[in-house]
Amino acid sequence: MEIKSKKVTALYDYRIRVGYIISTAVCFLFAAIIWYVLCAVTPYMQYKDVSAEQRKLYSRENFSASATDMDMPQNLKERVLLLPTSEYSFYRRLKFVEDAQRSIDMIMFDSYADVGSMYFYSAILKAADRGVRVRIIMDGKMGKLESPLDDIQDMLQYHNNIELYLFNEVNIFRPVGLNVLCHDKLTVADGSKMIVGGVNMGMGAYIANRDVEVMVTNSGADKSVGAALAYFEDMRSSGLTKRKRSKRCDTAAKAWYLERYEEYYGNLDFDIDVDYETQGVAADKITFLHNEISDGKKSPNIYRAIMDLAESSQKTTFITPYTLLTDKKIADLKRVARNNESFTLITNSLYNSRNVAYAVYSNSRRDYVCEEISLWEYQARDQLHAKLYSFDDRYSVVGSFNLDERSIHIDTEIAIVVDSVEFNAQLNAFIEKDFLSNSLEVGSNNEYLPSDTVSAGVVPLSKRIKYKFYGILDAAINLI
Repeated sequence: MEIKSKKVTALYDYRIRVGYIISTAVCFLFAAIIWYVLCAVTPYMQYKDVSAEQRKLYSRENFSASATDMDMPQNLKERVLLLPTSEYSFYRRLKFVEDAQRSIDMIMFDSYADVGSMYFYSAILKAADRGVRVRIIMDGKMGKLESPLDDIQDMLQYHNNIELYLFNEVNIFRPVGLNVLCHDKLTVADGSKMIVGGVNMGMGAYIANRDVEVMVTNSGADKSVGAALAYFEDMRSSGLTKRKRSKRCDTAAKAWYLERYEEYYGNLDFDIDVDYETQGVAADKITFLHNEISDGKKSPNIYRAIMDLAESSQKTTFITPYTLLTDKKIADLKRVARNNESFTLITNSLYNSRNVAYAVYSNSRRDYVCEEISLWEYQARDQLHAKLYSFDDRYSVVGSFNLDERSIHIDTEIAIVVDSVEFNAQLNAFIEKDFLSNSLEVGSNNEYLPSDTVSAGVVPLSKRIKYKFYGILDAAINLI
């Protein structure tokens, strides 16, 4: 009886030990998950602004051309050309690579796995084959070429004349950086000209989205292209950027890609000489802007520049694929808008948006509707992807910067500020023709105002349900 009792007690003790170990392990795992999430999120909850010393760098005063700048001979000024997305602007992009003689330095957020990316990166390989030094920085999470074009990535990484880098790859030991993306889109050729804007790489980016990039020419080391190259070097040499190499290359596949590219490019009625020193219009001043290069919360450099310009203007237009701002920033936007005689904000509608961010915006859309802000939503079939800002018929901002918290504080972003009445007139005419004339204004009741020329796009029920679910999920997270 005593032996039996000892066995039962031993078994009971064993079960307690096992149960204790399991429950303790579960608690520790749960605590570790909570700690990890807090490490990833908490740094973004602190307030961060540009320093008082930096404030001047992001002011209207700094972006304005001096009398000397304005009096400079036209042939010595930087030039800027507006390139709305289309197949034609994709051809211009290929021509830009074809005409490079010495170097191509490029930062790209995302490349679609389509024929556009295939042709573009084949053009890059061809340029490297003829001796052009190529350096490419891609986002470490979204930027890598995916199947069926992943073999092209190996070709890029294998080539002697190409250096390929990834920015901020996934690092589980640095949770704060998991949220940070390299959202820049920049291509510099020969240190004298560049293309900058909001366009990702791929035929889908040039055809399915309505976007804008600009070409800056007649520039150099002491001008905006020099500032862009300095930023490129800082990003390339940062501890967050790692060079990638491949040990082998499928030469037969490379030959096939180059042959397909030659067939495509050779059939384009576009292979003409381009005088880059006469492209576009002469600008009195072009300023290159960028966010900090870090994997944590960033100072709102570009946001501060845009808001300073808006606050000191009488006429302001914002074009952004979506707008996601905190309550404080929405209040700041309204305050700035009150200082303007005209303040227009154009963004996507539920009809054409393909980004879940619209669901979050829709929950707060009513907060943007006020007497001071004229809020419009784009109704065309293609998605608005441009990031454009216009001030007082003089200043223009074009880049990768969306009006949301990611672009303000989290991702790397770039933009240029152009001081040019002539270029701004072209930009405003494009905004009127392509965006405003295809949009509906949101009234004070949070519904579209009637229009004789534009009809609201018909949204499928499945999309309404899906985005309603996203909106409810966002509201629940905010409550938590």
